[in-house]
Amino acid sequence: MMKKIQFRKTGKRNRLSLAVLMLGVVIAFGSCLKDDTGPSQISATAALNAVPGSEGLDIGLDNNQLNDRYWGEEFAYTDVLPYKNAYPGSRLARVFDPQRNVDTPPLAYATVNFVPGTFYTLYVVGYDELEIMVTEDDPSAPAEGNAKIRFIQLSPDAPSLDIVEEGEDDVLASDMEFKDVVDFFDVEAGTAHTFNILEHGSTDVVHTFDFTPENNKIYTIWVKGLFESEGDESLAFGHEVITH
Repeated sequence: MMKKIQFRKTGKRNRLSLAVLMLGVVIAFGSCLKDDTGPSQISATAALNAVPGSEGLDIGLDNNQLNDRYWGEEFAYTDVLPYKNAYPGSRLARVFDPQRNVDTPPLAYATVNFVPGTFYTLYVVGYDELEIMVTEDDPSAPAEGNAKIRFIQLSPDAPSLDIVEEGEDDVLASDMEFKDVVDFFDVEAGTAHTFNILEHGSTDVVHTFDFTPENNKIYTIWVKGLFESEGDESLAFGHEVITH
């Protein structure tokens, strides 16, 4: 079982300061992206902690930490870090126990190649052993009246899964194994969609949920938790939604 880790909470003043800081980062990032050919063009990455039951992790690129614990930015299970600047090129992504010392090795690491002007998400996944996976994100807007969604299977012990929309014939995702990703596709916005998750090749629904996307929004719906959670609600099999 993973070691439980907690961060120190911060007050409203620190949270306000964090909001101001993030606004500055977003403005700076937008300015860089305006120069499509200039050498200062950068990338951006978000991050998700998908490790069931983990109460806190640190994640960084090279020697820069993505979650700023000084400002109370936690990175516990289901926490999403917003997009932050990432210099292009080959970068070393690492995940650490926050209680580490200088000699503690990372819990997981991976080399990620960032392309200028491209958006990414880093995912810390697994359970007994951790891994880092990465997706290239698509920030282009969907057609008017639509939203854009994709599915990612991040339950480490689940069998292969199918995802279907109730009342529709097409299978949205078929035979999804751990870490499989379905490309973004458009769905009608402002309408409630009922999605059913089934074991591959079966008609038995193992999880169902309703989702009403907003116009022009972009979402990642990820399968979470442990398929065999043994009644522990904090590890329960289900889903979460990231709004990009």
